[in-house]
Amino acid sequence: MFREIGEWRRAGEKIQTDREKLRAVIVDTSALSSHQNQEPFIQLTPHHTPLTHLTKKNFRERITSNHLNSQNNQKMITALLSQRSQESASKMREGWKEDDHHKTLRWWYLLSSISACNISCWLWTYSTVTDTQADPYQRYHLLLSGVYVFVCAYHSVLPRIDLERYCLFDTKFSSIFLGRTAATIAEICFSAQIALFLYRLGELHDHPIAQYLALVLVPAITIAQMFCWCGVLTLNHWYHAVEESIWAVASALIGSSLFSFALYHSENTKLFNLGCIGSIASIIFFAFMVTVDVPMYLVRWRHGKKIGRKDMLYRLGRRDAWERRVVTRSWKVWKQESVWLTGYFSSAVWLSLMLVHMPAP
Repeated sequence: MFREIGEWRRAGEKIQTDREKLRAVIVDTSALSSHQNQEPFIQLTPHHTPLTHLTKKNFRERITSNHLNSQNNQKMITALLSQRSQESASKMREGWKEDDHHKTLRWWYLLSSISACNISCWLWTYSTVTDTQADPYQRYHLLLSGVYVFVCAYHSVLPRIDLERYCLFDTKFSSIFLGRTAATIAEICFSAQIALFLYRLGELHDHPIAQYLALVLVPAITIAQMFCWCGVLTLNHWYHAVEESIWAVASALIGSSLFSFALYHSENTKLFNLGCIGSIASIIFFAFMVTVDVPMYLVRWRHGKKIGRKDMLYRLGRRDAWERRVVTRSWKVWKQESVWLTGYFSSAVWLSLMLVHMPAP
């Protein structure tokens, strides 16, 4: 008698444990079932009658029934956990397919490969220039180009989107503040290369307007970088639109200056070709800036105004740019930025390398 009562109690404790497991699992899956307008498919059996209502004859029947219920509960738990595992795996596969992370990684492989080739080209250029009796003009170009090439390689391997704080990898070197500092130095060096070439060209062919333009180019780009920093610290896209507009105007002025060389020196074949190619490239860059890049930032600025976004304080923005990083590999995030980033880290770097080898005609 007492042995049967003990067996029944142990079986009852096991069933109660199974009930608690079932309740915990069903609570976790209720949200999963609700979006399909379905109820959880496992139902708990009603509570058993108290021990005082049982007779000796019913002990054996209840023990057998409890044992079967325990086995059924275990099977239901296993089936439910298996279903949840399959649904989680399916959602994960759908998430990867939806986010298209593989496209982002392929784009990153492309940028990294380009940056490796650019560094190799600069190292070859360095060995060529240092082995010959190069004039100071070429050595200045080599130094400025080196800064630009290596910073662009750094941003190719660790790309970022400044205002949104997006990056591909969660590392301190992906810091927005650190990356923006390096980019500021690199872009001023690149503008100094263009100004140096334009000034040398104007000096050799007696074009004072080209020389004046070369003298104001670096200060103009420096001002553009100041606007860029305002955007990075305040999270206001309007400042980036102003920065890109300054680049666009500078490109138009450079193109017009190069076209004047082709117009007034048609007898010099090299100078004529340089003026035509340079002016066409400047027009293409100007068109890209005014049709793609600047409107992109203006759209983001208007969206921020529409949702009531406030500018961040400079002291808070400085800390935010240094510490906050949002790691994402979603192609939806990087797709729009990939257009100008790819062109910037490839064609602009190639132009910087060409200026080292390009004597003024």
